Amino acid sequence: MKRVAFTAALAALVTAVAAAAPAGARQAQAPGTWCGGTLWKLMTLSDTGRNAVNWTPATAGIEDFAKLTAPARILASRNNMFEKQRWQLTAVIERYRIQSNGEIALEMNDVHTSTYMNAYMPSPSCLPKNTRDRADIVAARNAFTKACGAPAATWQTLGATVTISGVGFWNPVQTTLGALPNGAELRPVTSFSLLEGCGKF
Repeated sequence: MKRVAFTAALAALVTAVAAAAPAGARQAQAPGTWCGGTLWKLMTLSDTGRNAVNWTPATAGIEDFAKLTAPARILASRNNMFEKQRWQLTAVIERYRIQSNGEIALEMNDVHTSTYMNAYMPSPSCLPKNTRDRADIVAARNAFTKACGAPAATWQTLGATVTISGVGFWNPVQTTLGALPNGAELRPVTSFSLLEGCGKF
């Protein structure tokens, strides 16, 4: 796959008309299976625009995503090229944990540029039947936990080199460890391949 050129058209993404935030009001809860929130359908690839996503993975690096300009406001619909593309990258997962909504949060690092980015694996119980590529999303999560262990509620160090793919997502909240300042994430992760670490050399 050729590395996709990041053009001005991608950087100058379409702005949205309504503010929204992902589900996140229950941080005090233990990890569980509750789901919901304004952006949940985007986060689980079950929104009405899911079939508009280009499913051929475009190869990029974390440093490329860091250069993007985020929408001024976030809509609960896909309105720009970043959100309408499945991306693939190779990076080091430095830490991971399970969130209160059941998602597995991955803190990824590009070692060449020391740039960090987050990716998320949703809880299978929160994926509706109309989630696009549902079986592969679940398989990616299962492959990760089988190779690297079940996540805890606190951050666990890892240091595994992986290749993953996922759909572009803009998070209006950038307070998670390793979040890009512009809020660009891969969410949900749609494939996972372990290259090194977690017992593999």
